[in-house]
Amino acid sequence: MTTVGERAPEAASSGATSAGGTGGSGEPGGSPGPGGPATPGAAGRAARLSRRGRGGQGGGGRQLTVPARLRWAAAGCATLAVLLGAVLLGSVSGAASTWSDITGHEAPQVTDAGGLYQALTDMDAQAANQLAFGNDPQLSKNLVTARTGYAQDRVTADHDLQAATLDAAGNAAAQKALSQVLDNMGNYQDLAARALALNAHADAPAGHPDPAALTEYRQATDLMRTQLMPAAEQLIQANDSGFEQSYRSESSALGTAGLWLVLLGGALLVAMLATQIWLTRSFRRVVNVAMAAATVLTAVLLGLAGSLFSTERNDLTTARISAYDSVVALTHARAVIYDANADESRYLLDQGRAAQYQQAFQQDSDDIADVGNAGIFQYDGALASAISAYQQNNANVGFTGYFGDEFRNITFPGERAAAEKTLLAYQAYERDDRKIRALVQSGHLEQAIAYGTSLAPGGSNADFNAQDAALQALIGINENAYESAAATGANSAGGDEWVLVGGMAVVVLLLGAGAWPRLKEFR
Repeated sequence: MTTVGERAPEAASSGATSAGGTGGSGEPGGSPGPGGPATPGAAGRAARLSRRGRGGQGGGGRQLTVPARLRWAAAGCATLAVLLGAVLLGSVSGAASTWSDITGHEAPQVTDAGGLYQALTDMDAQAANQLAFGNDPQLSKNLVTARTGYAQDRVTADHDLQAATLDAAGNAAAQKALSQVLDNMGNYQDLAARALALNAHADAPAGHPDPAALTEYRQATDLMRTQLMPAAEQLIQANDSGFEQSYRSESSALGTAGLWLVLLGGALLVAMLATQIWLTRSFRRVVNVAMAAATVLTAVLLGLAGSLFSTERNDLTTARISAYDSVVALTHARAVIYDANADESRYLLDQGRAAQYQQAFQQDSDDIADVGNAGIFQYDGALASAISAYQQNNANVGFTGYFGDEFRNITFPGERAAAEKTLLAYQAYERDDRKIRALVQSGHLEQAIAYGTSLAPGGSNADFNAQDAALQALIGINENAYESAAATGANSAGGDEWVLVGGMAVVVLLLGAGAWPRLKEFR
């Protein structure tokens, strides 16, 4: 059974033969044949298109008819559109999932681990302070402050441990570090409690702890420094590595999606334009409205998707590199400064280990702001020179360590001023430490203890609190920037996902709407 378009060429050929060229129905310009007048219109046009599509039956074999070509063209365009829609759906949903993981689990895990590290170091410092204060009535207020701080640190450590335990599922390195903390936390608290009880029972004076109490404390602080703090540091690194891996994976995925966007989107646009041109020539129509609309919509969606992918990568970079790298470095710095303060307290408490704790303080100082091979009593001058050089040229950051990392990653409004304020406050605290050591070396241990724990303006603890407040403000600037970038990225991914996918579905429908009327002409 043949279509009208296929019968027309045979009828024309038959008519021409029977008329012998005398003007039968099959010859242009002839009179109507016995079958009645020829009917122009859709059937005739279909016949002409069919003849054009078949192109004869020479040695090359039968070619595709016009309707077959149209079906293949429409199917090819629709397939490209579906593939492009799948790429868009997978990419945008993947970005949304990554933001959910980062904001819901990975970043909070790093924060909790940093809080745990800080709480542990301060616990040990407050235990040392209580032992150092002894029964001196002039230090009674300081003793109350140390006891309160120790109790608060215990609560904070317990809370952060619980949070870290809940978050550690699926992270083997974090689970291993957590188990080490949990295994040793109880032992530390038992040793510290016995040391405090023995010292209180002995009614020991300031700076001269009871020998039995000091023995217990040494075991406690050794456990803290060799087991608990390294495990807490490993927990920070394990959680931060998870965040870093998510960032790198998603950034790479968005880059790959962008490549597929160019390839599939470009192929789809070329295919639709080629189909549009072919339809115009074959059907003598100026434009296929539905096909043109599909082409324009595809171009718009490609632009939107390209902009979204670029924005998502920028938001990821801002959140991770510009903001959270600084959060991690500064959180480390804060924890290490607390450890340095604890080393200072240990130095005042245990003169038998004074050299060991002084070296530990120097190492902490280098971790925070390394100014080269300066000894503890040369550190102030070296740091002052580095700060002076920086003030003359902000690009000249003459120190490394955690503060060096921050000063090389200043990005956001107000961050530089906050970083400079933090550095100067830290410099003041370091100078206080040298005054404490000078008092000890001159035989004024009680005065050194009083100054080292003084909250009066100019006192060591007052300056410690001032630098801690400045550091927290600096961390806050970067945390706010991280939260803003994360919220923007998550909202963009969630809001545009169905716009892009729905738009590609409309493109497929428009392709069908453009091809169907033309196919009907061949029925």
